[in-house]
Amino acid sequence: MKKTIGMIAITIILLSSVVSAGGFGSLSTANTIGIGNGNFMGVLGAGDNTTFGGIFTYGMSDNTDGRLKLGLIDGKNGNDATIMFAADFKYNFISTDSSLQNGPFDMALGGFFEYYDLAVSSTWALGGQYIGSYPLKLSNNSIIEPYGRLSVRLESMNSNSDLEIGFNGGVKWELNENIDFYGEIELDNANNFFFGIDFRVL
Repeated sequence: MKKTIGMIAITIILLSSVVSAGGFGSLSTANTIGIGNGNFMGVLGAGDNTTFGGIFTYGMSDNTDGRLKLGLIDGKNGNDATIMFAADFKYNFISTDSSLQNGPFDMALGGFFEYYDLAVSSTWALGGQYIGSYPLKLSNNSIIEPYGRLSVRLESMNSNSDLEIGFNGGVKWELNENIDFYGEIELDNANNFFFGIDFRVL
């Protein structure tokens, strides 16, 4: 119980920070899917931006995942929807599972790249991320896992580059071994909600 309260407190503190938005959100806990496994996720974003896309995750090792993301973001002001692309990875270095060094909750570090072909210009971002999560097993054996991601990135738009700090917070519901549901909030001058359904495909 103390671990859960601590995780909630950390999330509230991080939510009060200055944040920056991305078109895919985070939609990831600190856990990995295992070497050689592959998942496909359908993603819908709603709020100040409307986005739709897909994410393919591949387990590069027992504690490292890599992801490729492709989707569309609304063009705003009557413009057509435009393409967004991203790639990221995470390394799960502390886990509540005894297979790794035990910690108060699961933790991962990683990096990411994002590209948006906006109507007025192209935008790219390159940065690092820290993810924390904690699994809670329910009476029906499904798992609810709250998580948060803190990111620091260099973002370039119209040849102007800025250092941004971002936060995402959400919950993963592991329905069974093959299907997971995600719900997430991202706060910024563009406030968005993200929803994802993740399927095991490999």
